[in-house]
Amino acid sequence: MLRFITPLTITLTLTLLAPLAQADCADEQNWCETKCEVKHITDNAAATGCKSKCVAARAACSTQSGAETAWDATKDAAQKTKSFFKGLTE
Repeated sequence: MLRFITPLTITLTLTLLAPLAQADCADEQNWCETKCEVKHITDNAAATGCKSKCVAARAACSTQSGAETAWDATKDAAQKTKSFFKGLTE
């Protein structure tokens, strides 16, 4: 039964925390694109090139945030599992 509880706990935690990480990445992308529009106000091609860097940075941000969230959730689940067995065997 514990085999099913731990993955379920991790999945639920990731589902709840992922939108928070994505919101930060989206804000950073919006800010980056706004800076591109201001910096290259008269050159659409340059603005588009600049915005492509913003999209790449967003992808990297989302990947890093997801990895950090997964790692934190895994550590938390492992600690809770350890505590569960400690309580069970005492």
